[in-house]
Amino acid sequence: MVMGKRIRAIALLVCALGCCSLALADAPNAVDALLDESLALIISTPEKASVPFAKLQALRGTFTPAQNHRYHAHYAKYLGWQGRHEERIALVQSIIGQVTSPSRRASLLYDLVDGNRALGHYESALQAMNESILLLPSIDSINAKALVLNGAVSLLTTLRAYDEALVFAERIIALEPDKTGTRTQCHGLINKVELNYKLGNRQLAESLVPETVLACDASKEHMTTLLVKSLAAIDLIDSGQYAKGITTSLPLVQQFQTVGTGSNWLAAVEEALARAYLKTGDMERAEYFGTQAYQRAQAAKDLDWQEKTSETMAAVKRAQGQLTAAIGFYEINLAFKKKAFDDQQQKNLAYQRVKFENQDKANQMALLEQKNKNLNTEKALQHGKYQNLVLLLTLGLVALAILGASLVRTLRQKNSFRKSAQIDGLTQVSNRAHFTECAQKAFNNKDSVVSLVLFDMDFFKKINDTYGHATGDWVLKTVCHTVKRRLPKDACMGRMGGEEFAICLPTFSAEETRAVAERCRKAIATVDSRHSGFNFQMTASFGIATRDANGSFSFEQALAAADKALYFSKNEGRNRVTVYQHSDAFNHDAAQAR
Repeated sequence: MVMGKRIRAIALLVCALGCCSLALADAPNAVDALLDESLALIISTPEKASVPFAKLQALRGTFTPAQNHRYHAHYAKYLGWQGRHEERIALVQSIIGQVTSPSRRASLLYDLVDGNRALGHYESALQAMNESILLLPSIDSINAKALVLNGAVSLLTTLRAYDEALVFAERIIALEPDKTGTRTQCHGLINKVELNYKLGNRQLAESLVPETVLACDASKEHMTTLLVKSLAAIDLIDSGQYAKGITTSLPLVQQFQTVGTGSNWLAAVEEALARAYLKTGDMERAEYFGTQAYQRAQAAKDLDWQEKTSETMAAVKRAQGQLTAAIGFYEINLAFKKKAFDDQQQKNLAYQRVKFENQDKANQMALLEQKNKNLNTEKALQHGKYQNLVLLLTLGLVALAILGASLVRTLRQKNSFRKSAQIDGLTQVSNRAHFTECAQKAFNNKDSVVSLVLFDMDFFKKINDTYGHATGDWVLKTVCHTVKRRLPKDACMGRMGGEEFAICLPTFSAEETRAVAERCRKAIATVDSRHSGFNFQMTASFGIATRDANGSFSFEQALAAADKALYFSKNEGRNRVTVYQHSDAFNHDAAQAR
């Protein structure tokens, strides 16, 4: 989903509305009427705004200072709609130095954020964003505040900093906490819906859709209502509900065509329809909607959508047996993927560079404040007998603060590297080496009981061979997420290799561990695999070994014992839990595979 373009469109409306509040209460005249007309057209049908702007150009010699500001603010938005971002930035930079009003300055800074973002000048966009955020405490207008926050959401979303963007979306909603159905609430909620979809919080996003539709309808933001419905429709298709997704999406396509705007979102819905028809075997409609979406992406020169729609067209052509055409689209898609990868690297670099620059500035300010305090102390004691000692101490403290700040940054980087070396990249649980280290520590405490659980996915190779490795990866990630939610806080879970996982439970007896393993086994067996795009049964077999307090079992011995219990579960029919007994007999549950 190209969230940046959608959020930018919403922010443009908020910005335009914010500009309305900046107008002074002058007597109505021809210039004010034309300015009002240009603003209304930018909001509704921006392609028609050239008419009032041409008339305003002829009257510029009669503008008051307030009218001159309104003209530039409106014209900057019009240039942005036309994609003339270099002219837009140049216009804003030529006048922003003369603007002192926080609200008016925030409006112009938004143009710098949006224009630089569109041109790929991400560092400049981030710097303008940070400057606009600093203005928030001095801005009285809710619309102007919403403009600043929407600009931040748009830029951070483009940089894929979704968690940070979600914080600003919440701040938009909080601007009018005691009101319902406001334009601000509408924009904040749709940001929150889309960001949660992007973050994978599908249930939360779905629960927010009805509230968002009500807020946007109440504030007559009908285009925004159409956008949030499109989000929900596309998610139906993404989650494998193809028939329902098609039924929901087709009326939205007609509405977009009637409105005549929102081409990026129309392309998004058409691309989703192409994938849905491909999955349901309707090759003719899959090709039609895929072609429509691809052509819109090409016309808009939108890199993300060029990549996505070319990949969809390649899949359609392959399903039709048109291998030459499919290869052509695959080659186009690879080129776009490389461009997208390079663009994302540039975004990440810009984000980190500006982030560290801001942190360094904050550290420098803290050091300067500390230095000022030390100088004041030195001045107060300069007539005392300890003058030289205090001066040396002050300099030492400053040096220590600098070294301390450097050490903190170094330790944070080391912690980040250490964490990445300990975590399995696919499942986000501990890798084998880190799990072994954690479990060894638990077993080294001879005074405490400790249990070890091994579990293995049943018939995982069959899932991989039948549905593909992408589905197999989905299974492993889903199972780990499911199991982790049912473990106590002090448990350690790791991937031992392939589809085999281990859990270490300090202070848990064999019976307590069996109860935990049973919860996990049942939870795995009830996972809805349709979210992967296919329908199949998932089960796992478990083996448990427990070292009693003051027992002689080492970690290695417990691992071998749990492995024996696991294989006993496998041999006894799978989808069960077996507890290793020191008498070499096994105690297992009677659960039957579902």
